[in-house]
Amino acid sequence: MQMWVYWTPTHSKLTVQTAGFTLLEVLVVVFIMGLTASVIAPNFPGLFDRLRFANQKETLFRQINTLPYSAYGASQDLVLGDDLSLSAAISHDDRKYKQSLDLADLDIETPFRAASLKQAELDIPDGWEIRIPQPIFYRASGFCTGGQIQIFVGSMAYEFGLSPPYCQINQ
Repeated sequence: MQMWVYWTPTHSKLTVQTAGFTLLEVLVVVFIMGLTASVIAPNFPGLFDRLRFANQKETLFRQINTLPYSAYGASQDLVLGDDLSLSAAISHDDRKYKQSLDLADLDIETPFRAASLKQAELDIPDGWEIRIPQPIFYRASGFCTGGQIQIFVGSMAYEFGLSPPYCQINQ
């Protein structure tokens, strides 16, 4: 019978592991971070302006797109136009609808006979201008007659066609 005996040394040489980074590794990481920051940092002011513009545009489009639902929900015919000769003494608290319009005083033709018609109001951001060549009518049923909306922001101009029956701005 053979017996195998293995001898293992109890006092072997211990290996020492490093617990950190070398100076060269740290300098390379700092250099890469500095290079990245120098490329990205000049774009931050423009980034915030673009984000603010996109947010304002999205809010305005949402207001326009929900006008048929607002007319339907309020069971009220609405009209969206530039200047429909309303009195200027309108409370700022009533942001959704202005006073009733007297159709006889307006110089526009209505595509339907309305018992009462209110002007829809949009919250337009500062520095923006909206032109609506022909008034756009929203029935209490949610139907819209369609039309054009021109939006001017600084030197940029956007034109959107709203087609019946829902008059949605698709981006």
